[in-house]
Amino acid sequence: MPAFAPTQIDPNPPSLPPDEWPAATFADDSAPVPLDLLPEPNHAEPTIGHVGRYALKQRLGEGGLSRVYTAWDPILSRNLAIKTLELGAVGTVRETLNAMILNEARAVAGLSHPNIVTVFDAGLSERGVYIAMEQLPGRDLRELLAEGWRPDFVRSAKIVRRVADALTYAHAKGVIHCDIKPANIFMVDQRKPKVLDFGIARVAHQPGAPMLEGLITGTPHYLAPEQIRGGPVDERSDVYSLGVVLYELLTGRKAFSGTSLTTITQAVLDGNPVPAHALVPGLPAELSQIASRAMALDPAQRYPSAREMSMAIRRWQAQAAAQAQAVAAAHAAADAGAQQDAARSAAKRAARRRRTVALAAITGLLVLAATAAWLWPGAAP
Repeated sequence: MPAFAPTQIDPNPPSLPPDEWPAATFADDSAPVPLDLLPEPNHAEPTIGHVGRYALKQRLGEGGLSRVYTAWDPILSRNLAIKTLELGAVGTVRETLNAMILNEARAVAGLSHPNIVTVFDAGLSERGVYIAMEQLPGRDLRELLAEGWRPDFVRSAKIVRRVADALTYAHAKGVIHCDIKPANIFMVDQRKPKVLDFGIARVAHQPGAPMLEGLITGTPHYLAPEQIRGGPVDERSDVYSLGVVLYELLTGRKAFSGTSLTTITQAVLDGNPVPAHALVPGLPAELSQIASRAMALDPAQRYPSAREMSMAIRRWQAQAAAQAQAVAAAHAAADAGAQQDAARSAAKRAARRRRTVALAAITGLLVLAATAAWLWPGAAP
């Protein structure tokens, strides 16, 4: 597989033909978001500043070199989110980085997928480069996991499969994410993932962009070994990172641990995490193996594409569904058998009661006849 070259974006990237898309990629993503989760219009809230034409309302968070705000678009009368990137560079370096980020933002703005956050606009302001995107109700996966949220195996597989479908779509457009991690997977209603920050991490991995290192995760937990080594990246790097996310969802712990950046980095480079099913009783080995293959140290041993990883999860889902149906059918058959046994037992008890009543009636008649013969002996012939 050829290495990904971040500076060479195909303006007309190939798309997967319809018959090669994973089955029902979007089918279970079509449910509307509950009305009580939709953001309320915030145009009446106090404005804390402006970026381009957008009125900033609240700061949602910050990290590295970026800040995220809720904002109001007065032209289109809609809420949105604004991410600003304050690079800190000066002169030609700053101009070069700004141009690189804007170029990536344009590429990402061409992505349209239900599991990728929609980018509306990008530009320059006194706050630096800004990217305008859809405002989402919910929280990112990092926050949910930190609060103790633990999706079951089935939901974990569904979340990761949807992200894999989003990556399949983006990779077909020539866009590699380079920084898949829980903080970049936004969960709408704890069920529908939306991948954030496509494009920004790509710039940070380009030669000559050291000022963007702060945009990459503060620890190397989710970075592929080739990224840590500074080698070329391709779609298998995203597959690796998504495998680490799946591992964490299944086990409730990170695949690689350590007390410092150095020890964590070395754990990633060693590439020997304990298999997920060895940590969690009852975890299906097949699902654990999907995470292990995605996290293979050698890119050649991983799934060759996000599509292949998605298909592997779908096969497990189909198998799990079939097993669940078989168990349900067995329980139903057992219940039906128990009901039949109960009916037969009831019928036998009723028959015994009828025989007992009949025997008692006959006995009563015999006693009555004997009594009558004793009382009136002359009546006998």
